[in-house]
Amino acid sequence: MNKARRVVENMEIENVSVICSELGMIAENATPLKQAKYINEILNTAENMNICMVETMRKCGGCCLSANLIEQAKKLHNNANNITEFLDSLNEKHIGGGNLHISEGKIIGIYKECYCNIPKQIEKINKGYCECSAGWYTKLFSEVFEKKVTVKILDTIVNGAMECRFEISDYE
Repeated sequence: MNKARRVVENMEIENVSVICSELGMIAENATPLKQAKYINEILNTAENMNICMVETMRKCGGCCLSANLIEQAKKLHNNANNITEFLDSLNEKHIGGGNLHISEGKIIGIYKECYCNIPKQIEKINKGYCECSAGWYTKLFSEVFEKKVTVKILDTIVNGAMECRFEISDYE
């Protein structure tokens, strides 16, 4: 399934009908450029209609995480003596951007580049798109720690920053 269809499938049903009646439905074989434009239109339309897309984008981001990667991260966690050693192991495997560390009891995840192909397709994607990455981190760490973690976006490349920064808490 393409990313644009996945965004629609993760929306609440009443929002799907409202937004898709405005935009139509994207073809399954749409190019990455068409998907990026469509997702951007969804986010902009939702914003204009005061429809919150945070949970939708976070669910979508969690879908980008493979079961294999989760299992690999769980093994690294089980073999680590502490959180710092676990994060170092993730960094060595370049899981989570390769720049994970602890700061004031919170995990900080840093992406030096945008890893997603969608924002690279168009010049200005809606800033809400980055909730997808927050969802990726949420799924990864919630699965590893076997509890719901909290992920906060500190800044992103899409927002004009030099790097994406996320704060993961409630993992202990």
